[in-house]
Formats: sequence, C-alpha cells, structure tokens
Amino acid sequence: MAGFEYRGQLNGAQNPVILTVPIVGSGTVKVGDAVRNAPGATRITNTDVNVLGIVVGIVDRFGIDLDNTDPTNYDGTWTSSSKTYVAAADNMTDKKVAAQVIADENALFYNDADGDFTNPADNFLFIKCADHDQIDESTTSATVGQFFVVKLDPDGDGDASKCIVKIGLSQLYPFEAET
Repeated sequence: MAGFEYRGQLNGAQNPVILTVPIVGSGTVKVGDAVRNAPGATRITNTDVNVLGIVVGIVDRFGIDLDNTDPTNYDGTWTSSSKTYVAAADNMTDKKVAAQVIADENALFYNDADGDFTNPADNFLFIKCADHDQIDESTTSATVGQFFVVKLDPDGDGDASKCIVKIGLSQLYPFEAET
C-alpha cells in the first residue's frame, strides 16, 4: 500500500485538525500524500524540512468531494480510482480545488516504508520520506526528520517495513527547523 493512512490520535482524541488548502497550480495531489503549503498544497520531497500534513480528501470550492460534484466545478484531471487530482495551471485563482489535510501534531499515520526497520532500534526516532507518500526507513535520526516513528509492525504480522508515524515538525510552527 502506498501512502499515509490515518490511524487515530496520540492524545486519544477523535477529532484531528483538518485544514482545507487549495492545490497549487499544475500540481498533482493524491489522498495519502504528505504535503506542505507552498502557498497551495504541494507534495513534499525528501529534502523538505516541515510537513503541513496528510491529504485525506480532495474537494471543490464548495467542500464537495470530486466523486460527487458537478465536473464543471473543476478543470483539472480527477482520477477516482487512485484519488489523484492534477490541477489546472490557474487552480489557485479559478476553480480552487482543495486538499483536505490532517495538520494535527497528535495525528498518527500508518505507512509501509521502502525497506525493513531494525526493531526496536528504529523506534522513537525521527525519519524522512523517500518521496511524498512513503517513509525512507534508512534515514532515522535522534534529532532530525519529517516524521517521528511511534510504533513498528503495528499489525503484529511480522512485516518489518510497516510503521505508525506522526508529523515530526509541522509547517504550522513559526520557526525554521534544523536540517
């Protein structure tokens, strides 16, 4: 499975903070992507320091998901099967299709990393992404990373590539992080 999947809250709450952020012109965003605000939602890269959050939906300017809205409410390309939207160049000023982003420091996300973790040595470390939707298991650090590993092998099925993470440093914090 590619992408991040919401798995609850570290603080036990059931109401993650969700922001609606217009998608950057000509940008591609998929449900399960980690994004930043550039301004406008854009996929993160492995060199981005801060993460705004994880995309959990894509909606038109009226808040209606693209599977259920009139196609005249968007002018980019929507692929329902993969929940992927490729925005038109003028999206930020015209149709304003937006990503619904969980931007909550207590939100937990499941991810199937690009390799196997060394359990338990990699638990409770910071980590970076290989790309916008997958953790790079080889980038663990005690001090620097886009995400923080909360649990390894969360399903208890012996798959050492699976993990639960939370955002390490949110883009909502008003300072620049160490790189």
